[in-house]
This record gives sequence, structure tokens and C-alpha cells, in this order.
Amino acid sequence: MKWLRHPAIRISLLYLITSTLWIAYSDRLLGIMAKDPNEIIKLSTYKGWGFVILTSILLFSVLMREFTIRQHREREVTAIARLSTATRFSMSRDELLPAILDEIINFTQADTAAVVLYDRNQGDFQVELSKGEHPYTTGTRIPYENISGRVMDSEEPYLNNHADKDPNVYQSERFLGMNALAVAPLVVQQNKLGVLMVAKVGNFDAANFKLLVAVADIAASAIHRLTLFDQTVQRVQQLSTLRSIDLAITSNLDLTSILNILIDEVLQLHGISAASVLMPIHQDGLLHFRAGKGFTTDIIHKAVLSAADYEVSNQFPSRYILTISDLRETSSSPRHNLSLAEDFIVYHAIPLVSKNRINGVLEVYQKDVPPLSHEVMDFLESLATQAAIAIDVATLIEDLQSSNQELTAAYDSTIEGWSRALDLRDKETEGHTQRVTEMALHLARAVGMNEEELVHVYRGSLMHDIGKMGIPDSILLKPAPLTPEEIELMKMHPIYAYHLLKPIRFLHPALDIPYCHHERWDGSGYPRGLKGTQIPLAARIFAVVDVWDALVSDRPYS
Repeated sequence: MKWLRHPAIRISLLYLITSTLWIAYSDRLLGIMAKDPNEIIKLSTYKGWGFVILTSILLFSVLMREFTIRQHREREVTAIARLSTATRFSMSRDELLPAILDEIINFTQADTAAVVLYDRNQGDFQVELSKGEHPYTTGTRIPYENISGRVMDSEEPYLNNHADKDPNVYQSERFLGMNALAVAPLVVQQNKLGVLMVAKVGNFDAANFKLLVAVADIAASAIHRLTLFDQTVQRVQQLSTLRSIDLAITSNLDLTSILNILIDEVLQLHGISAASVLMPIHQDGLLHFRAGKGFTTDIIHKAVLSAADYEVSNQFPSRYILTISDLRETSSSPRHNLSLAEDFIVYHAIPLVSKNRINGVLEVYQKDVPPLSHEVMDFLESLATQAAIAIDVATLIEDLQSSNQELTAAYDSTIEGWSRALDLRDKETEGHTQRVTEMALHLARAVGMNEEELVHVYRGSLMHDIGKMGIPDSILLKPAPLTPEEIELMKMHPIYAYHLLKPIRFLHPALDIPYCHHERWDGSGYPRGLKGTQIPLAARIFAVVDVWDALVSDRPYS
């Protein structure tokens, strides 16, 4: 019965049924109502006009309904098209979230909208961005036990046109007359990201609410993609930072210069206001100021700490982080007076441990209450490790070679982790990176590459598809053939890989494969159209094994 969906057929059928009923019964009714010929003529005239008026009203009602349906569908298509364009070209949350909220406010005619994301570290929600006169401004923390938590857990949207009276709405008195509230879950691939929250004065209709839920699905996918991309960029930056410190160590810089580089890298982390490194000057069990930045007074230069407070023991068998959540209220801390003078709130101390010996302490200060994430804390531990190594290099130069070998292994493990993360993103190509890496190494040995060149082939092979972090899931995971526009966007991934890895100096020799593995001998490849020997040897080797793996594997865009 699909033919009934066409508006013209429905209108024609309605007109036909109405006309048939009118013809069939109006004359009978006329015969009952009048016997006089003149009266019959008069009533016949009324009957004709009645038919015209009745059919006009019916046609008007049907046409208005069809127009309203079509108008709403056009709004849906327009909203989704604009949102898809925004998600496709946005490279960060700062670009994506405003576009999402503007579009939501536009099609729902809402007074306010907000993206509320779940904070796994704190176990609550935080308003990532709000637009309009939202009751929860950007940065507001929202407890888990409310509507947001219920919507995210159940993955079922919430609509209440009297939400200002709902006790489950967090601080409903903030809504200031906005009675209607709609909350849609942001869930993608079983990853619960948070919710979209929209409020207005008046009521939300079912059509707009349905469209909001659809937009939430698109937004969740885009946010998840950018989160993965941001995490990858963050790890690349962290790796670059570790490498910078490593280069400072191996460049025979003096210890003070190395520690200043460490402090500079720490201060680039979001939320950190000041940092310092304390070291023993004499074997007196006391730690003295050696390097630091972000302080406005000289108190930090005068105070000392006891190294015994950070000694490795059975209670702390390895490195640990001492955290004081409110230094101003902790009068027993030797840094209490410093906190009052500098207005510091949160304090972290990371011992610089090497060979079960305290070589110093990395201190980190915050003026803002929101705690550092687990990822940042882990990275601080990594930086502390680097600082401990730097101190060891200054005092025991003979340990430098073994320390560098351990760091190189850590770098390669990180790269392997990236490659596994990329494979996990696309189940269709899971295991692809490991296969082509092994084949590329075998082929590179066969053509006579030395061990140093093989290392670059190995790293380049692992990272050959890292640029696909910038490709939307809708294209990368598409089970059907790609459109010409999608193919052109897919061809951007070598360029994305180049810009992502170029800042990391030690990966420059490995860039040939991520950047050039889609070039072809006859010049028909991309992104630069190189031909023949213009294509680096490593990229030529990898292109062979990559094409082979594509031919023997089931890949949707191969």
C-alpha cells in the first residue's frame, strides 16, 4: 500500500469518496425534506453550494496537513544536513559544540541548550558548553543522581513540559520560567558520553523532540570521533614532550637547563599554575629549590622539605603522588604559608625516584579547584620519570645509554598502542596494521635495508593510517561503496597523518610511509601524485604489502 503515501493520491481518494457519498445520499435527503418543485430547486442550489463548501474545507485541511508534514520534513533534512556539514569539517570540540547548539536552538525554537558530558574521573556531569540563558552555565557540575544520570543510564530520552515541577530535575528553580525540558542521551558504540539538554518557555512538540533525539545521535558520533582524535593528538604531544626532554638530556645540556625545559612542559598542561623541582644539595636529608616558574614571591626559594617524607617503603613500594586538595586549610604542610602568599589551592608532589632513591621532588600547584584528570596525572608521573633520569645523567653519565633504550621501547609501545587503537576503531580492518607491518619488514629486509632503516619502516608501518583519525565514522565504517565526495575526503588521511606527525622530530624518518604509501609508480596516486623513483623506497615497499592485504581482506572501501 505504498501508493497511498503519495499526497496527490490521498487527496484524490478523499475527493472521490466525498463526491460519491454526496451524490448517493444528498438527493435522497432532498426528496425527504421537500415535495414542492420550487422548494426542491431552492434546496438543490443550497446542496450545490454545500458541496463546494464541504469539499473546500476538506481539501484545505488535507493540504494544510500535507504542507505541515512536508515543511517539518524539510526542516529535519535541513537541520541534519547543516549538522552533518559541521561535524564533518570540525576538527575540535570548540568548533563542533557551538554549531550543534545553534542548530538545536534554531529548529526547536528553544530558549537555551547545553551539552552536558559525563566526567568519569569525578563520577558526575559537567556542562561543556551552554547557549542562551541556560540555568546551568558552562562549567557547572551536576550530580549524577538526577535526570541527566537517568537518561544516560537508560539511554531513553526525557521530555517534560512541566519540568520546573519535577523534583528529579537538578535545581529546577534555576529555570526561571522555562517549564519545558528535553534531555537526549549522547551514546555511541556503547560509550556513554553525556546528554543534550534543551529548555524553553512553552511546550516541545513530538516532532521537534524526535528530531532532537536524531540530532543527539549525530552529535554523539561526532563528539566521540573528536574525543578519540583529541586523545591521539594529546598523546602525540606528550610523546613530543618526552622526546624534547630526552633530546635535552642527550644533548649534554646542564642539569638546570634540563629542569627548566621540564618545568616549561609541565606549565603547558591545563589547570597548572606553577611548578618547581626540589633536589638535595648536600647529603643532609633536605630538599632545596633547584628550578621553578609561576611564583610571584621568593618564599619557594627559602623553604625546604625533608626527603624522608618521600622515601620508598613497604607502604609505597614505587613512586606515588602526594596530593593536598586544599593547601590553604592544611596548616601542617610546610607549603601552607606559600599557599597563602601565592593563593594556591591544590598541591601535588611527585617524587623523582631512581633506583629506589629520592633524587628530588616535582611540585605542582593549582589555583583552580577542578582536579587534574587521570591522564594528566599519569603524564606528570612520566615527566617525573624524565626528571629523575636527567638527574641521574648529571651524576651518573654511564647510565645514559640504558635509560635511552628504555625510553625508546616506551615510545615504540606507545606507537603500537596507537595502531591497536586505530584497528579497534574499525572492526572491519582489525589486525590490518600488524599484518602489513610484518610483511613490510620482511620485504624491506629482502631488498637490503639495514637495521636503522628497518626501525623507521616499522614505525611508519604502525602509523600508516593514523590520519584516519580525522575521517568521520560515517565514511570510514561505511559498508557500501563510497561516493566521489567521500573518496576525496578519504584521500585526505595521508595529509592528516603528515600534519599530525611532522612536529615530532624523531618520527621524521618514518613519515615516508604515512605520507606517501598511496602514491603509485605511474603518478596516479595521492596526495602529491609522485611517480617512479620520486616515491620514497619505504613507501613503495609498504604500498605493495598494503595493496596485497586489501586484496585478500574484506574492507568496505578497498
